[in-house]
This record gives sequence, structure tokens and C-alpha cells, in this order.
Amino acid sequence: MKINDYLYLVGAEQFGLSHPLDCNCYLLDGGSEKVLIDTGTGMGASDILANMNIHGFQPRDLTYILITHAHLGHWGASTELREATGAQVYAPELHHRLMEKFEEDYTIVQNLKFGRYPAGYQPTACVPDETFGDGDSIQVGDIALKTVLVQGHTKDSTCFYFTRGDQRGLFSGDVVFYGGALGLINADGCSLADYRRDIGKITQLKVDMLLPGHGVFILRNGFKHIDRAARKLADFVMPETFFETNEFSWDKEYFATMVSENPPAEEDSPSGAN
Repeated sequence: MKINDYLYLVGAEQFGLSHPLDCNCYLLDGGSEKVLIDTGTGMGASDILANMNIHGFQPRDLTYILITHAHLGHWGASTELREATGAQVYAPELHHRLMEKFEEDYTIVQNLKFGRYPAGYQPTACVPDETFGDGDSIQVGDIALKTVLVQGHTKDSTCFYFTRGDQRGLFSGDVVFYGGALGLINADGCSLADYRRDIGKITQLKVDMLLPGHGVFILRNGFKHIDRAARKLADFVMPETFFETNEFSWDKEYFATMVSENPPAEEDSPSGAN
């Protein structure tokens, strides 16, 4: 899916571009170099490569793979895509070990427990080529990406800020979504206090494009969605969360259809997934 002259969505669950358990995977074209932001679970790797090809990109055109945070749905295809493209994998220095020893990731254990992965699915570990911290700069051709650590969803959640012409963009991973929804989940490392402390790092950017790790992206006035999240975090009422809304929108029959060629009978359908 072409978003503009230099930005493409080449993997996604809701848009049906790759496996239904994949996050949004964006291809940013910096001219002489290209970068993929997040890779999905690994079950949609071939779809991502095919979608790149549709837009005229060959595997070896990819220079970098950047990971927003070490949840499997965002890095699971890293090893396969690195082997197919020769791109270097960059990941947050905090928690990159969970890409190497994924069995230590509590969210994977929970997703297996609740039947959110297809039978027989086995993640493939990835050792990143490089790691980054907060405030680092990563040059991709003629586009400079700045890393912005915004803890709250996880301790390593990193946004990537860039400018192109008069446009300002932010790949927000699972930090903030359309309508100001947040990535709050019931897992270690998720913290309202962290969100309240760090959200100001991205409100001040006043971005036009907000490019989250799931759901729809925003091309104009993206900062308004971030501002709404900040206002919710300043209130005493629990802020809206993306994953809770997503959970309730996936009824049993829909999820079963997405993960299986032959949908099971109603009584055999699994519960929803996020």
C-alpha cells in the first residue's frame, strides 16, 4: 500500500497485507537506502517481500530493519527478512535480549496460553546487528530518523521521528494510536507512570503523520491524537487502550477465519486475540 512518494505499508493485520497476527510494517524510502520499520511475527515474511516487489523494490534494496520494541509481533520475521535482504537489524538496547531468548518473554507465554498463535508456530530468535538508545540518529539515505524512548507500553518502546520536506512523521510502535489510544496491557514493564513521564517527548514534536504499529495511520494533524493521549494521562479516569478495544472487536468467528483456511464450528472457535 503506497502512502506517499517515500512511504509504504508492506505488512499489516487489519489491512490484510500479511499474516493476521502481524503488526503494521512500513517501508521508508530514503533514496539510496531503504528501511523497514518492524517485521511482524514471521508468519507473513513472504507477504512482506511480495508487497515490496509490487512497489518495485527488490529484497536487496532494503538496507535496515528497525524494531520499535521486543514484542514478537514486531520483530518475529527479522531473521528471515535479514537473510532474504541482507539488511542490518537494529533494535532497542533495552530488552533486545528478548529477541535472542524469546522464551523469557511473558507475552509469548500468555499468547500461547490463550491460543492466539496457530498450532505448531515456533518463533525464530534474532540477534540484532546493532542496538540503539534514546536520542540516537539513524541515517537512511537522505532521511534522518531520531529515536525517542517513550516507556509505558514496554520499557524499550521506541518511536522513530523524521522530517521530509515540510512534513514531520512519527513511527509510534505500540506507544500511541489513532484517537489517542494507548498501548496499555497487563504485562511486566507496562506502566501508567512511565507513560505520564515520557508522553511529553512526543507531544512537543507536533507531527503531521502518526504511523502506529497497529490499526489506521494518520497523515494530517497526527499531533492531535498524541495530545489527546496526553490529556487522558493527565486525568484520573483510566485512558483508552488500543488492545482492549481490539480484543472486543474480534469476535470468535472472525478470529478463527483469519488464522485458518477452514473456519471451525462456532462451539470450537477460540476466544478473541489482540
